[in-house]
Amino acid sequence: MSTPQGRPNVASHRPARSPITDPDVIVVGAGFAGVAAATLLAERGARVLVLETRQRPGGRAYSWTDPVTGEVRDNGQHVLASFYDETHRLLARLGTADALVADPAFRLRVEVRHRGGYEVACPPWPAPFNWARAIMGAGGLSMPSRLAALGLQGRIHSLLARNGSGADTTIQSWLSDLGRGTEDLEGLLWALAIAALNDVPGEASATLFARVLGRLLAAPSDRTGLAMPRRALGDLIAGFEDYLAARGGEVRYRATALGTRIDGDRITGVSLLGGAPVNAGAVILTVPHERITWMLRPEFAEPYRDVAVVPWSPIVSTMHVFDRPVLPERMVALLGTRTQWAFDRGEAGAGRFRVGTVRSAAFADAERDVDVIARETEADLLETFPGARAARLLETRVYKERRATMRSTTAAQRVRPGAETAVRGLYLAGDWTDTGLPPTIEGAVLSGHRAAELVR
Repeated sequence: MSTPQGRPNVASHRPARSPITDPDVIVVGAGFAGVAAATLLAERGARVLVLETRQRPGGRAYSWTDPVTGEVRDNGQHVLASFYDETHRLLARLGTADALVADPAFRLRVEVRHRGGYEVACPPWPAPFNWARAIMGAGGLSMPSRLAALGLQGRIHSLLARNGSGADTTIQSWLSDLGRGTEDLEGLLWALAIAALNDVPGEASATLFARVLGRLLAAPSDRTGLAMPRRALGDLIAGFEDYLAARGGEVRYRATALGTRIDGDRITGVSLLGGAPVNAGAVILTVPHERITWMLRPEFAEPYRDVAVVPWSPIVSTMHVFDRPVLPERMVALLGTRTQWAFDRGEAGAGRFRVGTVRSAAFADAERDVDVIARETEADLLETFPGARAARLLETRVYKERRATMRSTTAAQRVRPGAETAVRGLYLAGDWTDTGLPPTIEGAVLSGHRAAELVR
């Protein structure tokens, strides 16, 4: 049942009971999708039980404490954007907006190997004039590239219109006809595409990239800036457990849901590993895409068999600690090197300055020796940034996320499911569902909010 406003017909802010045995909604998974779904439901008055296999939230985007140094570190470098509306909606709900630091407007330093660097910076002007000024002022782009960049918005509209009829193409094909003399623009767009989709342009969906690029180009000038966690990614969802508890909900870690319980075509709850089943009239599954068929009986799992076997795309990142600052800007795109991005992650104790790097779609690096990757990345930093040559390297760590995101190929887009299922009261969320966005934090949060809004 629901109230006229569409909210679950339960009292808000009930005293928490431990453990909850009669939740209104069960959310399986405490990644960003699960956190978004659970907190929105709790905000609307539902008593929510979150079941998470791990002993912490965040899913595949999390923070941890280094047992040697005591520093809080992320499992990789995560960049967000000021136009991530759903993410900002979640942070406002949790009161953690200050944990994210965003540039006032888009500003990106680009370093091209053997050619030097340039900056793309938007002035505080209305769109599209802000981008016209930024593009024409980007000294590293040729005049043909600048003119082609000014026409990107039209190309985006054209591609998205074609996609409405079911057409799609790869990023490489989409960018191949930018025109003669536009190789430098193509290189910059490739770097942005690989970062946004975590996939190779020769196979990745141009439609997905166009949607991200279109949102960026259409955003108000003061919401085009790139953003990073002030300290650690986990701070963005800090206090999520308390938020639910204050509203009669519960987060249960090290609780593994084995499957859904379905009576006819209606959800009745979930089965737990080593525990009694938990009943509920609504369930939101935010499990990884490869696990969705495990959670359903064969007749209900059939529509998801194709998406369940879509491969993963890896990300390899590093953290280099120097005895002084070495980067000229907070984030720098590197073109022509194995290392794609470098980030100034600030000071971590006296005389310890952190530089994070990223290699997205790192299929070639996923199984390579970490020492080789570390040396390559150090060489890229030394070659690109003069400040690094005079600095002393104190420490290097390499992080491999082999299952970072589901691949963003054109084929994968055709099998991404929506939030609703054939089972009444059962909904799906996760960055792998059909959000219209790549598998990012914003996509995950959007999926969680959509699923929560469907619960009646």
